[in-house]
Amino acid sequence: MNTGRFIRDTFHFFSTFSFRKGWNLILIRSGYFISLLLRKPVVWGLPHTLSVEPVTRCNLSCPECPVGNHTLSRPGGEISIDLYRRILDQAGSMMHLILYFQGEPFLAHGLFDMITYAKKRKLYVSTSTNGHFLDPENNEKILASGLDRLIISLDGTTQESYEKYRVGGDLAKVTDGIRDLIKRRKEKHSGRPYIILQFLMFRHNLQEIPAMKKLAADLGADRLEFKTAQFYDLSTGNSLIPDDPAYARYRREGDRYILKYKLKNRCPRLWNTAVTTWDGRMVPCCFDKNAEFVMGDLTGTSLREIWFSEPYARFRARILTAREEVEMCRNCTEGLG
Repeated sequence: MNTGRFIRDTFHFFSTFSFRKGWNLILIRSGYFISLLLRKPVVWGLPHTLSVEPVTRCNLSCPECPVGNHTLSRPGGEISIDLYRRILDQAGSMMHLILYFQGEPFLAHGLFDMITYAKKRKLYVSTSTNGHFLDPENNEKILASGLDRLIISLDGTTQESYEKYRVGGDLAKVTDGIRDLIKRRKEKHSGRPYIILQFLMFRHNLQEIPAMKKLAADLGADRLEFKTAQFYDLSTGNSLIPDDPAYARYRREGDRYILKYKLKNRCPRLWNTAVTTWDGRMVPCCFDKNAEFVMGDLTGTSLREIWFSEPYARFRARILTAREEVEMCRNCTEGLG
């Protein structure tokens, strides 16, 4: 990790801070703590982080991604700039905007306008990409937009390994794009964006971890993160899941893999963050990829009204008392520490 750039990124994050946002954080934390004690939802603050989905299209066919494998059951599309602005105009206590849910954000026609508008609202803005659109033109737009953080998926150091999961991907194109972006950032003496390379650990790429560390250093990335992958196909026939549980969130049990952690009746995400789909449906978290638990519709209802609504309260209560009954939670590691 580049310590200097990390400090600079931390400064950028806290430069969005205000008394209103600080007070909101106190309300969030205290409400969550009391909820754990009482085992019933107490919500006093609004979400400090919001994920907004720019688009559901993608250029790759990753086998465990519902967009890439074409199993996303909800309608796809791209958010309108009018809806996007209406959502952000309600988020006065928010600190962090994540421009990502499903799909590849750089396929959204208005992505850079979205970033610029959020920066005018004094938000810390991050997004995540597979890196195939980091061409010179887009890299200049990234730097001009003020994007604070860019997460780039890079799960292999050879084309053969990389394309086993990033099906249809071109490793050289991604690494060339990263080099160009970092070169341009350096030339402009810019502190943004903070660039994180994210390496999902699979059975076939574990031996590349040392090579990945070297590649990240050679590229000049600010940080390298190794992350366990989420899977939907949990049969022992899934060749992507690492056999060693040290590199996976699952352990083998009979003819299936199961989450290796004991699920606890808690989840801070339901007090801290919210997620909205491209068409304005607000869902509890990023694990609800098919929007099965819609808390409300932002096209006709305010964010505040949805956040403090009865459906949200019922869902939070369920998580506090019987989280294992919620299917999407049984494949999640949030709140287990």
